[in-house]
Amino acid sequence: MSTPAAPPTWRKQDWAYEQLREWIIVGRLGYGDRLDEASLAEELRISRIPLRHALSRLASEGLLIDRPHRSLLVAPMSREDAEDVYAGRTALEVLLATRATERAGTEDVERVRRVLAVQTEHIAAGRLEDSRHDDRNFHAAMYESARMTSTFAALQRLRLLSERYIHLYLKQPARLQDSVQQHHAIFDAFAAGDGARAAQLTERHVTEGIEVLRTLL
Repeated sequence: MSTPAAPPTWRKQDWAYEQLREWIIVGRLGYGDRLDEASLAEELRISRIPLRHALSRLASEGLLIDRPHRSLLVAPMSREDAEDVYAGRTALEVLLATRATERAGTEDVERVRRVLAVQTEHIAAGRLEDSRHDDRNFHAAMYESARMTSTFAALQRLRLLSERYIHLYLKQPARLQDSVQQHHAIFDAFAAGDGARAAQLTERHVTEGIEVLRTLL
């Protein structure tokens, strides 16, 4: 399948970044693959300058390995890396879940409710390709209620690093069902203003992910 051209409203380097990041996450660009600039520029239908900006950004995020005077490589996935990323996520997500629940107003609760409803509809309709984005949207909608901009930004970076692992985890339909059920339980605690319960369920939700990944990596 050919890659569509960058939309006219997008900067080409941002378009290339999004395309390449998605290819890395879903495994179209496999772990250890050498990236050929000429081939990628041709496939993305852009020049090498915006492509290099995109590649540099991906390398800074840890998805590519930048070797001086040699081709970039897709960074490998490993149990050690997953443990590191998920340890950071657990600490930050528990804090954000607690503060979000304590500080949320009616509009915050309704915003998260709408996002969760979309995820539930997608699962029921078998739209599994939306699962990773729905998962991210649910947590982001909830954690925004914490009003902790710097902490949320730190979590977003860890989330970027964990996207490949989340994709691996969510490949099985049974895990999708488990995930959305856990989201409903977390939301119920959030909507009820029970910060301790929301934190407990969030911690269980994240740690269950790494427990499954240990069997897959």
